[in-house]
Amino acid sequence: MAKFYDTLLWEYIKNPWVKGLSLDDIASKEFDYKMISYDEVSEKQTKNFTEVDLVTASKYSAEDVYITNLIYQKQLKEWVVDNKVLKNIENPLIEVLRDIEINWVKIDQNKLKQIWVFLEKEIINQEKIIFEIAWEEFNLKSPKQVWEILFDKLQLPQGKKTKTWYSVDNEVLEYLALEHPIAKHIVLYRWYFKILSTYVEWLLKLVDKDTKKIHTSYNQAVTTTWRLSSTSPNLQNIPTWKDVYWSIREAFIPYKENDLIVSFDYSQIEVRLLAIMSWDENLTWSFLQNLDIHKMTWYFLFWKDDITSEERKIAKAVNFWVIYWISPFWLSKMIWISQKQAKEYIDKFYEKYPKVKDFFSKTIEFCEKNLYVETLFWRKRFIDWINDRNAIIKKAKEREAINMPIQWTSADIIKIAMIKINDFLIKNDLKSCMIMQVHDELVFNVVENEFEIIKKEIPLIMENIIDDKIKLKVDMWFWKNWGECK
Repeated sequence: MAKFYDTLLWEYIKNPWVKGLSLDDIASKEFDYKMISYDEVSEKQTKNFTEVDLVTASKYSAEDVYITNLIYQKQLKEWVVDNKVLKNIENPLIEVLRDIEINWVKIDQNKLKQIWVFLEKEIINQEKIIFEIAWEEFNLKSPKQVWEILFDKLQLPQGKKTKTWYSVDNEVLEYLALEHPIAKHIVLYRWYFKILSTYVEWLLKLVDKDTKKIHTSYNQAVTTTWRLSSTSPNLQNIPTWKDVYWSIREAFIPYKENDLIVSFDYSQIEVRLLAIMSWDENLTWSFLQNLDIHKMTWYFLFWKDDITSEERKIAKAVNFWVIYWISPFWLSKMIWISQKQAKEYIDKFYEKYPKVKDFFSKTIEFCEKNLYVETLFWRKRFIDWINDRNAIIKKAKEREAINMPIQWTSADIIKIAMIKINDFLIKNDLKSCMIMQVHDELVFNVVENEFEIIKKEIPLIMENIIDDKIKLKVDMWFWKNWGECK
């Protein structure tokens, strides 16, 4: 018998695309019952809950328990409590997330303060350069004033138009940066300002004064892709680029001096899943030979011996975006090439991996007939509009049908790995613990004398979630902070 059960999780499994699933929403929909709102008992949140009178607080709390039980009884009658996804993945994951949230993540505040000083200097420097180029000072945070300088004074080419003036968003500025240095420096100014306000200040505010740790909350029932999300802070948003962004990760440190931060990251998981699900011989062979799949794609795209970093990016983008059934138009925008080139790259991909296209076609045919697609772990996504007569709607739903089995299977794999690893840590009475889950990466605080067993066993667990001749691959890094792990 499961230790935990969450009625909300079943509603989420049924309807992951529904925003704001709540007890109030479910009570209204399932029982035509309007619950007492928190705004009512707190007088529009002017009162703390401890200040609410006992009778009102009791009614409010008892109602939550009563409605939750009604939903549970309904789910029992519908036999959904034994749903495989709920029983084997989502409910067991509750305990794992509880442990991660209890563990917390330790932060080096001095490191963040050093980054703060650096960023403030860079912001002032960029501001100075911009004003010198423009020959006047203006408010860089005002889109209208930026617009006036770029398009009225400097007469730069205008791009996307909004309701009131031409856009000065980052996409436009990055294009303009090819023509004029002021746009490049405005991009840099915004970039440094965003790092400071969105990440550095934000993390420092959240650090507990006593423990020097941050406490994030993981959400199981929020994203439409079945991925976990986190709030206060959102760890999924911690930047991954190798520059000043990356130094923010260096502020994530072990609990004790002799502990290590150890990271395990699934490598190329979506492309590996595509090989497993399509059984394309060429794609399968590449993985069985342990070849670099991005290099293989680059080779049949460019047919030359030496690969540049830019060409590798193109090959990687083609591998990734073909999985998501992206059009030549969108691929061309992603990697700054012509639509004609993008179509050639996609066509070459299908020539090299013909069964991938067959797999996509069969997936769409199955969905047109059954109105759903499914992951390798029984999770279903119903796509009601797959047969719509509107070509634009149908194309969008076909894209969902194509990418959901791979994307959702990937999400299930990391969750199953977390459950199995947590069981392993408990059964072996290990003091090392899981402290973060970020995309396809699991991060641990590892105590000194447990490093060898963690190093050996965790990859074995993660790489054998799927019983297939193509194995999942996990990369491991370790050091004294999260940033220097990689």
